[in-house]
Amino acid sequence: MKKNNTMFCKFTVLASALMTAAVAQAAPVYDQDGKSLEFNVESMVGVFSTDENYTGVDGGNNWQEGYIKGDLVGRNSTSHGSVYGGLGVIALGTGGDGDAGGYTSGNESELKLENAFVGWQSSNGMFDLSVGRQQFTLGDGFIIAGDAISLGDMGIPGVDVDRGGAYYLAGQKSFDKTAVLKVDPDGALRGDLFWLQSDNPYHQDTELAGVNLELVDDAKGTLGLSYMSVLDVDQGAGFGLWDQRKGMDIVSLRGQGSMGVENLFLSFEYVDQTGGDTAVKNEGNAWYAEAGWTFADLPWSPTVNYRHAKFSGDDSSTTDNEAFDPLFFGFTRGFGTWFQGEVASNYAGPANSGNTVDRIELMVQPRDDLSVGLQYWDFGTEDDAADLAGTEVDLYALWSINDNFVFSPMVGYYKPDGTNVIANQGNDDANLYLQAVLMYFY
Repeated sequence: MKKNNTMFCKFTVLASALMTAAVAQAAPVYDQDGKSLEFNVESMVGVFSTDENYTGVDGGNNWQEGYIKGDLVGRNSTSHGSVYGGLGVIALGTGGDGDAGGYTSGNESELKLENAFVGWQSSNGMFDLSVGRQQFTLGDGFIIAGDAISLGDMGIPGVDVDRGGAYYLAGQKSFDKTAVLKVDPDGALRGDLFWLQSDNPYHQDTELAGVNLELVDDAKGTLGLSYMSVLDVDQGAGFGLWDQRKGMDIVSLRGQGSMGVENLFLSFEYVDQTGGDTAVKNEGNAWYAEAGWTFADLPWSPTVNYRHAKFSGDDSSTTDNEAFDPLFFGFTRGFGTWFQGEVASNYAGPANSGNTVDRIELMVQPRDDLSVGLQYWDFGTEDDAADLAGTEVDLYALWSINDNFVFSPMVGYYKPDGTNVIANQGNDDANLYLQAVLMYFY
């Protein structure tokens, strides 16, 4: 029996709803004699407002973001396997004041190629080789969930990180160049060989390669082990944040599932980063542990979830770089993975380096088409990292209007506690955050 490589997470209704909509609403253009062609559309538009910002300017921000992606995906199947490919473009932009973190100005708009890949899959499904511009996610997306960071025109002399904006919605997820071999024989073991090349100026065109092995039990869960190495970085480009990445080795051990217990969810990952080709060597690490339970017999099927995460910070007394490099984390299985805290992770900081994070989440489902979630976040500081401690509460809803439209409003309340984040905000006042996002899939 072929294995299901989807992560076990009954309570992440948001991510599963988006994935279902994106797949189910594909429009068939042609399907005959083993040849198929379909057209997909994905679009999001959002309005955002904050009482405070983190750009050194007093007051809040009001801005708008949007993107629309269109893809043609084709496949030609024969008795010896199938050849497939995809081609797609994305239009995106930001309006208004720009986001509260200052990563966009509000004057961004761009039309560009998003997907362009070809692949071959063996007739028995054991081998799948694809190359080109496409998405790639490793495990839970804790360190690789596509190339999603999309900054705009920040107006900093000598710094070019403009990728078209729509920073929060993060519609661009494809790596510029990839080669991915998936091997999935009968039995519990599966694996991937991958090479990824970013063209994102924020990530300084990082290039890396790795291998991933997973032990999959459909009833109990998945255990994964990965190794990768950063092959190259455009040193000095963008903000120059990742100059020390080149030559860094990364090992990840992770697991996720129910252990065969109905209504239970468990997840963990540990990542170790060492070495490098620069004079400053890397010695960072990060980990998280998470547990959740769904009270399926109660009205609205409430789910309670707790997670603790820790990301190493730099130790100023050494010559090494102990700060964890968050790499290509992104949105995977719902709010808080892995942009932790809507205000904190996106605008105020911290963002998965030099900090600890505790999250408690309650989710309920009053109707089949409506889910409501409440998250409490507590952010602390690790080692000699900037003091970006704070607390946050986020209340959100997900309403599946019909087969094509999904609406998600959110209210966030963020309180800065750390000296550095208070300085960035310009005061220690609470920040009220409002957003509303409309999603469309076809």
